Amino acid sequence: MRIENAGDLVFWTYYMMDWEKVKQGSSAKPCMQCGRLMNTVETVTDSRGLAYEGLVCHTCRRLLWVRRDWSDDG
Repeated sequence: MRIENAGDLVFWTYYMMDWEKVKQGSSAKPCMQCGRLMNTVETVTDSRGLAYEGLVCHTCRRLLWVRRDWSDDG
């Protein structure tokens, strides 16, 4: 998924996403609120090339974005 400005992710809420079109996978990370496992969300890249990974809990409607640090790839 591509967006113009990564700062926009801060304002996106669970209800602004079309979850039937967003690619998702399973994760081992529990939700901070309910403890159920969250899903990964496809990586979002902005126009400057910065990448963000997402996690979503469909039970609590929680959506989190974390900037991807490509230097971690080794």
